[in-house]
Amino acid sequence: MRRLFLALSTFTFAALVLAGCGGDAVATTTPAATAPAAATVAATRATTTAATGATATPAAASSATGGAATSAPIVPATTGAAATAATAAVTQAAAAAPAMGGTIRIGMIASLTGPYNPLGTANKQAADLVTKQVNDAGGINGAKIELMVEDDKSDPSQGPIALKKLLSNKIVALIGPVFSSTCLALYDDEDAAKIPTINQCATDANVTPSIRPYIFMTPPTATVQAKQVVAYLKAQGKTKVTVMHDSTDYGNTGWNALKTEAPKSGITVDEQLYELTGTTFVPQLTKIKNSDTQALVSWGSGGAAVIITKEFRQLGLTIPLVFSAAQSTPLYTKPAGDAANGVVLASGLGPVGKSLPADNPSKPIIAKFDTDFMAAYNSAPPEFAYNTFSAMNMLYNTIRKVGTDSQKIRDDLEKTTYVGADGTYRYSSTDHAGLGLDSVLMATVKDGQFVLTPFSGGK
Repeated sequence: MRRLFLALSTFTFAALVLAGCGGDAVATTTPAATAPAAATVAATRATTTAATGATATPAAASSATGGAATSAPIVPATTGAAATAATAAVTQAAAAAPAMGGTIRIGMIASLTGPYNPLGTANKQAADLVTKQVNDAGGINGAKIELMVEDDKSDPSQGPIALKKLLSNKIVALIGPVFSSTCLALYDDEDAAKIPTINQCATDANVTPSIRPYIFMTPPTATVQAKQVVAYLKAQGKTKVTVMHDSTDYGNTGWNALKTEAPKSGITVDEQLYELTGTTFVPQLTKIKNSDTQALVSWGSGGAAVIITKEFRQLGLTIPLVFSAAQSTPLYTKPAGDAANGVVLASGLGPVGKSLPADNPSKPIIAKFDTDFMAAYNSAPPEFAYNTFSAMNMLYNTIRKVGTDSQKIRDDLEKTTYVGADGTYRYSSTDHAGLGLDSVLMATVKDGQFVLTPFSGGK
């Protein structure tokens, strides 16, 4: 029964997926009587999805700068015992869904200016897309979503200021920033406010060394990524590797994870540090070229990766160049151009969705979101948009079930198992990361596209 309920919730949320973050029920002029009708519509759609195990998302919404075509979701017909069981599950869930009406305020902190602007913009685009889809479908139990977005300006000191403003507007949950250093600056304030938060940053500090009760995350942790990178390098017979990383928390976490994991596989690692705002990395790359290192792993975010790739080619280095999942995005491949061909990346499932086997449960979810995002923004979604997609699915599933009480949202998130675009999340009281090693695959760039390496089952 729980599995059927999760499947039906997943469907309804694919229609909601990606709306920004945080939220609170606010006094409203929308009558609560509209909730039963909305629940009935959602239940009817979800019945079919629960029975088939499929997940569908309402088609593309308009972007912030221009309209995009919309189309109704395609719902496959279902008959037999599975449909009967699913109907019972939906009826039970609809009866338990709290009546709301009004407005639900969702908070989001994103890097809309500064070096992390491309990443934060992708988060917001995904959130805007889903917010419109949710509201066009009637909201959640009759309540419309109000997405409230604050810019951290790629500056950790701006994070607490943004959070304070959002909290003053009575949000009930928060989608946290993509910039890891801003995430770190917010932990204590989020815990003190007891605001359920799903962060978009990939730093392990979200969930270790101990669980923070109100903080969850959607990207794979740096440790999970590092383990896959090390396994790949070992399979390639590498025994000495250099790691270039930026000085942000994400870069430092990646370095520390690789430094820990590599020796377990007989690989020694050297370090080369660079600044996120650097404009040339020839000094570090020249040292690497003149060394006996067998591969270069670059760990960081933002535009530096593009410069590193081009200068790597210009200097004539021929060793493998490997990046973290932060580069599994068109935001990297487009400006890097032909220089990116042959680069290897630790990728989340979203960017390699087309290469996934047909029986992977995330594949149809990725395909639908790809279509919606392309229709809205005329570009393929970057990794960071997939992270927001998964976060909002889980958040809206929870709000639909338990309402807008922040403590109830937190408690339900901690029991969530959800199949999304990034893989299958299994949150628990001891795991607020949710994703395992199967959420990271090793891909390579071929003519601007991400394809799986033989190591990860590619051909």
